[in-house]
Amino acid sequence: MATDTSDALDNLEKELVTLARRLRGLQRTLSDEAHPDLEPAQYALLNHVEELAPVRMADLVAALEVDKGPVSRACARLEEEGLLKRAADKSDARATLLTLTAAGKRKLAAARKKRHKVIEELLKDWSPSQVKTFATQVSRFNKLA
Repeated sequence: MATDTSDALDNLEKELVTLARRLRGLQRTLSDEAHPDLEPAQYALLNHVEELAPVRMADLVAALEVDKGPVSRACARLEEEGLLKRAADKSDARATLLTLTAAGKRKLAAARKKRHKVIEELLKDWSPSQVKTFATQVSRFNKLA
């Protein structure tokens, strides 16, 4: 029994590494869709801002689990590109709130539409039940990780 579990964990680890590599490639493709010259990390940042907006820089850094410097620089670039805007936090004058601009929302919506098409094509031979089960299991795993 222990060997079966060990073999299953070996296979799962291998498949997760493969999945991570493929998702990085997909993220690069989708970031190109969101904005030419937009790096994958910046695309991910825009997604987080959209999800959490309005969001303080400190909360965004915590959500991304990275250092403040790179996030701050990425936000500055996205602001220059017209995809992100900063506003003073009325409840704390020291803090800045980040939100997407209308252009940022449009770029992400276009990328999301493309992402759905790519995923739909990848899973075209799966039943709706299989897709739902997979989504549930990935969600469950993500909550643990």
